[in-house]
Amino acid sequence: MKREEALAYYDLFPFHDHPLWVAIINGGLSAEQVLKAEVQHYLRSEIGKIFREHSAVAAKHLDDTIYELLHQTVVEECYGTDGGQSHAELIKQFLLANGVTSSDLRTAVSTPGNIAAIALYKSIADRGPLHHMIGAGCVEFYYSKLCPKIYDAYLNTYRFQPGSFETYQLHGPMDEVHGERALETLGSPLAQALSKELGLAIRDAFVATSLHYDGMLQAATGANTYWNGK
Repeated sequence: MKREEALAYYDLFPFHDHPLWVAIINGGLSAEQVLKAEVQHYLRSEIGKIFREHSAVAAKHLDDTIYELLHQTVVEECYGTDGGQSHAELIKQFLLANGVTSSDLRTAVSTPGNIAAIALYKSIADRGPLHHMIGAGCVEFYYSKLCPKIYDAYLNTYRFQPGSFETYQLHGPMDEVHGERALETLGSPLAQALSKELGLAIRDAFVATSLHYDGMLQAATGANTYWNGK
């Protein structure tokens, strides 16, 4: 599979156009609604780090190069770099700084869309570490371009506490690296042998991401709607 073919799956659910982000970037939600949506982001991120960790362990027994690339991403996402915070910790920091309590996070439950997304993310990870890495990497390639827009909205439209939403400042450049790291593996003999299966994993990663954003919007609005990608 070529790089262009992998990235073309984005067109099924081009999440820059997802109603959640369109509403947030245009100031169409209240700050309270945004925080409800971000609680779902936190829940998914807490569970997602388990899938990343398991994939890294599995990759260690599969291919040294793939393991090293995936391990670097796991460290950055799940543990932070240079003593920094993990992705989930950064989201938690944002929520706590803007009025969500620790009790709120302990008692929060996933929306139907978020549950469906987590189940599909798990399915992808269960297929193999390369499926997880390339699927997540293709999503991160595009997410890196969305992050600056979210950061700008949180800074200038919603005026959340300064310094609390740095996850969207960090994950622009960081996810760009993660995406390129994953795409680098497409030329490996293993990836070529699994081309069809990896294509399905990439497709499903974009579907799962759209479902996650559906779940965030469900929390914000109370309406269990699902975006069809159009």
